[in-house]
Amino acid sequence: MRFVVDLERVVVVLRDADDLARATVVVASPRRASAARRATVHRLADVLAATNMGSLESEGAARLRAEAVRFHAAGDVDDEWERRFSRVCEKEGEDIVVPAEVIWPEPLLGPEK
Repeated sequence: MRFVVDLERVVVVLRDADDLARATVVVASPRRASAARRATVHRLADVLAATNMGSLESEGAARLRAEAVRFHAAGDVDDEWERRFSRVCEKEGEDIVVPAEVIWPEPLLGPEK
C-alpha cells in the first residue's frame, strides 16, 4: 500500500490498499522535497501528525497508525483485507502501528520548473 503525500496541500491519499507486501509513504509534492532538506523532512513529520496518520522516526522511516490506515482503506477493501492487514501491524506500547518506508521525489535533472 502506498500513501501519497502532498506537503503543500497537506493531503494524504491511499493507493493500492490491497497490496500489503510493504507500506510506503510517497512524497509527491513539492518535487524539490528531499530527505537531505531538513525543512521538507520536518514538513513531512508535521503533515503525518496533522492528518493523524502517524509519525516520522529519526532515521527517516514512518510509523503509521493502524486505525488511520483502516480509515483510509474503508470501502475499498474486502473482509479478508483486515486479516491480512493485521499481519503487517506491530504493537508499540499502547499503539498499533505499521512501519513504512518513505520515498522522496527523484532529483530533477534540469532546472526546476
